[in-house]
Amino acid sequence: MLWISTFLAAASFQQVVPFLPLFLQDLGVTTHLSIWAGVVAAASNVTAVFFQPFWGRMADRYGRKPMMIRAGIFLGLIYYATGLSTAAWHVALCRLLNGALTGFVPGAVALAATNTPRHLSARYVASLHTANAAGTIIGPAIGGMLAEAFGFRGALRASGTIVLLCTLLVLILVEEKEKKRTRPTTTLWEDTVKTLTHPVLLVVMITVAFTAFTTSGIQPMLALYLNRLGDDSPKWLSGIIFSLPGIAFVLTAGLWTRLGERKGFTELIPVALVLSAIASISLSFARTTLVFSVLYFILGACVAALRPSAAALIATRVEESFQGMAFGMQQSAFTFGGVVGPVFSGVVGTVADTRWLFVFIGVVLFVAAGWLRKLIVRWDTGEHPEEAIGLREVAAGGPEE
Repeated sequence: MLWISTFLAAASFQQVVPFLPLFLQDLGVTTHLSIWAGVVAAASNVTAVFFQPFWGRMADRYGRKPMMIRAGIFLGLIYYATGLSTAAWHVALCRLLNGALTGFVPGAVALAATNTPRHLSARYVASLHTANAAGTIIGPAIGGMLAEAFGFRGALRASGTIVLLCTLLVLILVEEKEKKRTRPTTTLWEDTVKTLTHPVLLVVMITVAFTAFTTSGIQPMLALYLNRLGDDSPKWLSGIIFSLPGIAFVLTAGLWTRLGERKGFTELIPVALVLSAIASISLSFARTTLVFSVLYFILGACVAALRPSAAALIATRVEESFQGMAFGMQQSAFTFGGVVGPVFSGVVGTVADTRWLFVFIGVVLFVAAGWLRKLIVRWDTGEHPEEAIGLREVAAGGPEE
């Protein structure tokens, strides 16, 4: 049931995002339309960076299921409110509230991680990430059809209804067996500092930040680069190519997770970053749309190892009483990477040929792989004792003793 709810929630989010610039135009925004479109697109990410750890911490204290229900209700109501907007600033405000008050999918991941056998939790977490990716792929198509059939406001109401339906399913059918646990009384700032200074969670946050950086850095320039290839490919093909990383994720995330269970996720993450770097650089050598598509799919398959592996580290090496905060920080890092990526690609696209963007991203990923490898070595040699925030290690192949 969590898989279905996560899929529908992710699909509803992606139903809304693609047509928001058109919705602004429909509201009568003509002056500075591109600026308003950028503000609306970035607004939820800005607030999510700061609020996700807070809601994760609340989940540790009051339970993951209540926080999922809270997030679902707020998200559904925000979609309805967006549909009532009459000015651009109304839409921007709703998007700010979206990032500040929601967090349905991270809540579902945390709930799965804390309510499944520890030695299998990585698989369940990867499964929910797959559901999220699948919803992300199909969402824009559904949103386009809804907008065509019912208009932009009708599509927003439909998205809100879907989210509220998901919330109802969670309320009725999902059981949280592992209730909240007592934790030492600490402030949010103290928990944040502990998270940022501990190698286990630092590895997690760096990994997901570079995951988002890679995908979001390439996407803004994708259509422009495909046009430059100049082989008269149909326009609809750009949409399919845009979805290739998501398709690769759905097809390969489970395989990467099982490999991580056998070899160790700390071994898998640096290797996946190196493979992603090679795949990114190889994109710069593509001279046809077909070759580019194949290489872009391979890049998506390599990147698909990263986020599930990072989540698996939380699920298997972080005490359940701290996992809500940990997943919140993970989501904040992912969101931050998603903000930095487009800015980076815009700067590179301004000062250099678009082809160099893939090279620069590859170099950044190589550096990230070396950085993470160094952190993991320090972690394994015991320079930072895990007892600092109640972390523990569980053998990947079996349950705890």
